[in-house]
Amino acid sequence: SGVFAIGLNTLGFNKNNEYFNKIADGYTLFGYQVNPYISYQPLKNVRFDIGVYAQKDFGNNGYETIQPTYSFKYKKHDVYLVFGTLDGSISHRLVEPLYDFEKVMVDRLENGLQVVLDKEHVFVDAWVDWQNMIYKGDEEQEEVTGGVSIDYRILNKERAKISIPLQGVVFHRGGQIDDNPNPLLTWWNSAAGLDFKLLSSGRIKTIRLASYYLYFKDFSSTITGIYEDGSGIYLNLEAKTDFNMEFMASYWRGHEFVSVMGGQLYPSVSSTFKTPNQLENIRELLILRVFHKMRISDNLELSTRFEPFYDLGNSKFEFSHGFYLNYTTDFKIKKRGDR
Repeated sequence: SGVFAIGLNTLGFNKNNEYFNKIADGYTLFGYQVNPYISYQPLKNVRFDIGVYAQKDFGNNGYETIQPTYSFKYKKHDVYLVFGTLDGSISHRLVEPLYDFEKVMVDRLENGLQVVLDKEHVFVDAWVDWQNMIYKGDEEQEEVTGGVSIDYRILNKERAKISIPLQGVVFHRGGQIDDNPNPLLTWWNSAAGLDFKLLSSGRIKTIRLASYYLYFKDFSSTITGIYEDGSGIYLNLEAKTDFNMEFMASYWRGHEFVSVMGGQLYPSVSSTFKTPNQLENIRELLILRVFHKMRISDNLELSTRFEPFYDLGNSKFEFSHGFYLNYTTDFKIKKRGDR
């Protein structure tokens, strides 16, 4: 208790999507994020973080985003509560059809309330991210996303681990005090699966097999979308080696699946600029991911990704690649009573 500290989170990124299909756009993300902050810990299990988040996209003379950050964090035993700027993004541990990895670079900040339970046999992350606030007479509707990510470990041995992941994300747009004629919109995504992992002391450190069934449902008061419900199957085989390389092969088959905030390759509806009305009732992909991670120091890591995929429905091969430089650190300034 009584600790003041300065912290810094930074991310340099470059991701190039060589996509020419009619479901997901091809483009390049290139820039950096910085988040300096000051923290104070009045009690050993209570902490306040106050800082600023800024994102610079190369080729843009200004900054894409500059926002203050504030977090109240409380931990008791295995329960961790966050109010304000959340420990969000990929920390939710959602599968990619439910959470787009690119949101780390285009929509990283989440603000609201989060509760995390992390025990030996179960991990639970439940959160609410308030995305658009409205006031009386606003022409826009309020927008809020909430979710839960559960990983229940039914086997947790040194060399073998089996868990049951259960995940859900809901998006709501509406409100009662806005001046907007559009009906309420509520979309739900969920995933349930089985995750099996083998650990070894050889060249291949980990082999993992994970399979998921995904579901989409439109609970809106008035259905305005193309699909009212849909589903998908997502199968993954992953291997991690002792020379910092990871390989992952994935198969996706979606049927009228619509994503709340998942990867743009997976839905049956287009998110492209030029072909926004494109539909593919069946979306079928084979994806290969190759990762390399190099830890330069305790706080600095450089990672690269190469992700080719084959679109079975359109007989088309495309790919993306990227690199990411991640640095994070904090150090104590002064403890109350120090001289």
